[in-house]
Amino acid sequence: MKKRVLAGFFLSLSLMLSACSGGGTAPADQAKPKDGQAAAAKTELIVAAEQEPVGYDPHKVPAASSVRVYALIYDSLTKLDENMEIVPNLAEKWEIAPDGKTITMFLHAGVKFHNGKDMTAEDVKYSFERILNPDTGAIAKSYFSSVESIEAKDATTVVFKLKNADAAFVANTASAYASIVPAGSTDLTKEAIGTGPFKLEKAESGQYVLLKKNADYFNKDLPKVETIKFQIMKDEAERLAAMRSGKIDVSVISADSAKLLEGKPGVQVKNYQSLEYSYLGINVNKKPFDNPKVREAISYAVDRNQIVQTVWKGEASLTGPIAPALTNWAVDTASYPSYKTDVEKAKALLAEAGFPNGFETQIETAATYPDMVETAQVIQQQLKAIGINAKINQLEWGNYIDTWKSKDMNLMVGRNTSGVDADRSMRFFFASTGSANVWNYANPAYDALVEKALSTVDQAERKKLYEEAQMMLVQDAPNLFLASPKNYYAVRDNIDFTPTAAGEVYSLIKTSIK
Repeated sequence: MKKRVLAGFFLSLSLMLSACSGGGTAPADQAKPKDGQAAAAKTELIVAAEQEPVGYDPHKVPAASSVRVYALIYDSLTKLDENMEIVPNLAEKWEIAPDGKTITMFLHAGVKFHNGKDMTAEDVKYSFERILNPDTGAIAKSYFSSVESIEAKDATTVVFKLKNADAAFVANTASAYASIVPAGSTDLTKEAIGTGPFKLEKAESGQYVLLKKNADYFNKDLPKVETIKFQIMKDEAERLAAMRSGKIDVSVISADSAKLLEGKPGVQVKNYQSLEYSYLGINVNKKPFDNPKVREAISYAVDRNQIVQTVWKGEASLTGPIAPALTNWAVDTASYPSYKTDVEKAKALLAEAGFPNGFETQIETAATYPDMVETAQVIQQQLKAIGINAKINQLEWGNYIDTWKSKDMNLMVGRNTSGVDADRSMRFFFASTGSANVWNYANPAYDALVEKALSTVDQAERKKLYEEAQMMLVQDAPNLFLASPKNYYAVRDNIDFTPTAAGEVYSLIKTSIK
């Protein structure tokens, strides 16, 4: 959910700082100098967060509001660069056997956890075994279902033996959900000890999360700032006012707010085409949504172009199960028949399903994400045209995440992120064993396609398999895939921050203060 809930990665996100004063007051080392003294350089980056984190366990917490924080505290074996390529991180290199069934990771020597303990192959082995343990309830469990055994060959060498070749394995090790934690870690809700560029210094519920630079980080050139303070500011009007006044340095903003801030002194507006997409999730276990004709009717009733224009002000593209930015994998949405809005056909399908007069239902959405609320409202109006009366239930963030995980909703508006390999978009979210398949979708033919694609090394053949799987998924409609938006950030002029589809974490680690 970018989401941003599990989805999303994946996906959309949240966290910050503040205080009784409302935040933005200068910290002690940045206070105004006395006469005759030079001003101290600003060393703290203040980032506005739309939501509060709901925990810091990287293996168990899918909320984007948490990921944006714990991905700075923990490291994974690999990571994305600015070109969306998988590059070394804790693993300085890797080797894949000719049959694709053995992957050897060679670790950076001398990496330390925040508690001073050396990070070794035993910690990697423990982390992946924790992810694969069904009792953990790890988000990334299905990412690594091909793993048969893990061997810590020596302190800096880890050998993964696979049941079958896994074309997505290395890409999946870049996920924050696959972070390396200290061996023996049990309750990661009460401690957050990683090897990452920042340490968790302090968290005040409802106010802020403060991260402090890890002076022993193995990449000596990073990070560029001493502290990052995520200030929790759920109201966008408050974030805009704080940005104009200089009380915050970086903030995610909507397309509407981007227009309001353009040309304002002291502020830059930056955007990029995201890997995220918005969706309407449909629980296929709930009546009447267990009937595929009902789901198909909803797809024909929803005008996705109206959502692009109304919610995203035209700054988005129609999307299928894989965001269009992943041009190597995404199917052209013009190929999907049900993307052509047809109210009469939708009514006929409902009548065939036994609902000529429609029915009552409920749409869940997150109260503090305006685009999710507005998307739900547009869909609510569109469904009325075919006799479906949907009540919108706006949930606080923690309740929204709980509802998503419950697999007991009817309809739900959210956001996910496609990741960099089609496996995330297709198997992770929609295979019957997918860790993020909360829609109870189970189609053996679909499972067979995505499993075959996973074990296929030839990229052209993989592409064909995923194209077929995308067509099948849109037809079965456990989700309606809606729009893939541009993401906008407001940034103060003295902050060198460049957003990218590689993710906010990538950008924050490199951010500096002029």
